Formats: sequence, C-alpha cells, structure tokens
Amino acid sequence: MNDRIPDLLGVIREEINLYRDLVEHARRKTALLVQGRVEAILESNKIDEMFSAKLLAFETEMADICFDLSQAFHIPRKEFTLMKLADSLEQSLAHEIKSQTALFRNIVNQLKAVNQRNVKLIERSLRYSEGLLALFSNATSSYQPTGLFEPIPNLQPTFSQRA
Repeated sequence: MNDRIPDLLGVIREEINLYRDLVEHARRKTALLVQGRVEAILESNKIDEMFSAKLLAFETEMADICFDLSQAFHIPRKEFTLMKLADSLEQSLAHEIKSQTALFRNIVNQLKAVNQRNVKLIERSLRYSEGLLALFSNATSSYQPTGLFEPIPNLQPTFSQRA
C-alpha cells in the first residue's frame, strides 16, 4: 500500500499550492476591503467559491487516500493522523510527510491571520453602515407612510426680554 504514499504527498503539495494562492487572494481582498470597492469584492467572492470547490475536491481525495492508508498500516481511522502514519514509515518518507505537514500548517496559519484581519475590516464596515442607516432613519422620521413630508409645526421663536 506504499503506492498510496506518493498520492498522499502529491495531494498535500497541491493543497499547499492552493493555500498559497488563497493567502495571496485574501491579501488582495484586504486591499479591496480597505478601498471599499464593492464590485471588486463581489467578484473576489466568486473566486473564493472557486477555491472552496477545489479545496473540497482535494479534501475528498485526501480522505480516500487516508482511509486506504489507515487500513494498510492498521491505524484505527479515528486515530489516523499524518504524524502517526509517518511513525509507521521509513525515515525518508516520514521526514517528507512531517516537513510537508509543517509547511501546510504554516500556510494555513498565514491564511487564518489574513482572514481574521479581513473579518475585522468587514465588521468595521458593517458598524459604519449601521451607523449611517441609523442616522438616515432618524433623519427621515418626518416622512409619512405615503412618502410625503409630515408638516412641521410652526414654532414661535422665544426671545428673551433681557437680551
């Protein structure tokens, strides 16, 4: 079943490359969020969906390979990890799996950091938008349900006799 090890390493490498692309895309999205370019952000969201579909395909393939490897190396499926698999392999393959896993973990952490920054930018934009909506709703409170302005009552100016 060692023939599945190269398949596993290939999927890991492809996922790492995809995550690198995701990190770059997330950084470009940060710039779009800062600039507030709505159309570009919407287009960026479509690209996010494409990345998600690719990741799903890789994860499905990875799950199939890991299932085969867990059976081949007699590692219970619920306990199967790449590190446990590496412990069952010859040193050169174990080293390769461990180094690819460390690289994968690093790139995922980078993506997580950029995404957290983007979430904060989005939350800030939402709070700003909510504030504007509250301002507009208070400014438009003089509208009638028909859309016409309510008549403003005449206010008599009050002047001080002492002035």
